[in-house]
Amino acid sequence: MRRTDLAGALTIELTNHCTLACTCCPNGRDSSHCRPKHTLAKDDFEPLLKQIDIPFSHVFLHLHGEPFLNKDLPTMVELLVMRGVSKFTVFSNAYRTDLDVLSQMLDKLGGNELELCFSAELYDKQTYERLRHPGTFESLWQSLEAIDRLMDSHKQQYSIISIIDAQATGMLSNAVPEIFRRLRQLKDIHFSSAFPWPHLPETGDIAGHLSSRRAVCSQIWQLPVILASGEVSMCSSDYRGECIVGSLWEHAYSELINNRKARLFRRHIATRHADRNTICEACLIDRLNIFSRTVRRKFIEEAKPATLEKYFATYNKYFAIDGQ
Repeated sequence: MRRTDLAGALTIELTNHCTLACTCCPNGRDSSHCRPKHTLAKDDFEPLLKQIDIPFSHVFLHLHGEPFLNKDLPTMVELLVMRGVSKFTVFSNAYRTDLDVLSQMLDKLGGNELELCFSAELYDKQTYERLRHPGTFESLWQSLEAIDRLMDSHKQQYSIISIIDAQATGMLSNAVPEIFRRLRQLKDIHFSSAFPWPHLPETGDIAGHLSSRRAVCSQIWQLPVILASGEVSMCSSDYRGECIVGSLWEHAYSELINNRKARLFRRHIATRHADRNTICEACLIDRLNIFSRTVRRKFIEEAKPATLEKYFATYNKYFAIDGQ
């Protein structure tokens, strides 16, 4: 049997609890069908790490919850640094973030690389509060400005990820420079259309952007993921726990990602029979053209207003505004 280790990067879910119930996320739209709630405790983390018997240098500490709700995050980062991890990626909603946890995490990095990304629509109060229920725009800004000061004291930068739609594009040329002005440690803003979660196509912007033919899923080599329960799933979008292949408390990681369930999952995707996987049958991501643009601080600070207006107008092509 040919084995794989999917080496390099690893995703570990610290918790699937969240501070928000966003309408663009299963936690807000399909919570009754989500997995049971778990938070990975520090006393369990070290024995769990011993079960991960493959090399990895980059770890994603997030998945279907708010990672800063896990008060043991700094200890886990320290253990991962000892394990040889040199790059950490953490996604958060930034809403009332525990600054003590964030500060301790920054202290434990030991000079290793951090990619910290916050999901927030800072360009418009109405859009943010429609998507990020029950968050308030004012509380979000207070939290991010406090985070910005803390990141400055640690000489660290961070990114923001924002969902946009057709209505948003007209706001960006004025709003984005103001966001960078207020948040001095902000490195870049990544704009994207909403993601259509499996079983929940209404969470995404798919009108006019969906191919009739399935492709080989681009996430196949980013899988699998370690859930907060210690179970391993073959898909990072598996909020329901549909493609769990076993538990790290019972088997080593290399055994789980090479067992019969895992190999069959990958084979179905690689041979273009993805719909034989329960979660893939309900997923649109492999046939969706998602809008994706990253705007960096240097561009915003150097561009003239007319240049910014022209640049953001190009976003309209995806949302089919021109000509309507």
